[in-house]
Amino acid sequence: MAAIEAVVGVPADPGRRLAGLAVMISEDAERLWQRLRLSNTEHERLASMADAWRRIVPANGEQAARALLYRLGPQRYVDRVLLAWARAPAEASDIAWRDLAALPERWMAPLFPLKAADFMAQGLEKGPALGVALRVAEEAWIAQDFPADTEALAQIVATALAARAEPD
Repeated sequence: MAAIEAVVGVPADPGRRLAGLAVMISEDAERLWQRLRLSNTEHERLASMADAWRRIVPANGEQAARALLYRLGPQRYVDRVLLAWARAPAEASDIAWRDLAALPERWMAPLFPLKAADFMAQGLEKGPALGVALRVAEEAWIAQDFPADTEALAQIVATALAARAEPD
């Protein structure tokens, strides 16, 4: 982890290094929280790095990395990527891993552009169905790599409304 932090140019981080040494699964984060009397914030950070690092590899592609960055935010994204890299059979100088870790420096996750009003304008009323439609639309927006054009957003709204109307 120390070599990777140096290559990437991020400061040494005790929480990330502790995770690298002692957190393989979520129960490890729980044990460290109790045993070391960590703060809730420290515990949440360690727990965020538990299990999920296993699914991170450069082969997943840039779009998957952007989706992860959007969902996690920059710090948790970098924590998980560096932890996955430290545990991967890759050198600290691996360019694919470095590019993956540097994503927050070259891409800032946009805010979800659709609002409840966009669905209400299409006749959907307030309530649980509105929340479902917003979640479906956000997932579609992420899957389409965060489009910003009005045509793509209108199609996402229409698809989310149609999915909500389909019986289970």
